[in-house]
Amino acid sequence: MQIVPATLQAVSLRLRPIIMTSMAFILGVLPLAFASGAAAESRKTIGWTVFGGMLAATTLAIFVVPVLFALITKLSYGKKLKRLQEEHQKEEEMDKKIIDERLG
Repeated sequence: MQIVPATLQAVSLRLRPIIMTSMAFILGVLPLAFASGAAAESRKTIGWTVFGGMLAATTLAIFVVPVLFALITKLSYGKKLKRLQEEHQKEEEMDKKIIDERLG
């Protein structure tokens, strides 16, 4: 399978779990961000910092990581991937030929 379609398929499979876990954590931190009472300012600071950090990390995980994966894979294994894909295609053609001979 090509790198970009494989990456898009993986992204579509992982999107929901990433969003669910991130949103659960972000929503869990909101009471800390809206704290009141004794030591409220330190809690608010920690809460808003964690909230912003999780938003940034979620954005990176959804958008930047798949793009970097595809780029780095193409740069590192570009020629080798093409050769492996050609070999795979030849093997599939041979398999089809063998199946056609046995059936026909």
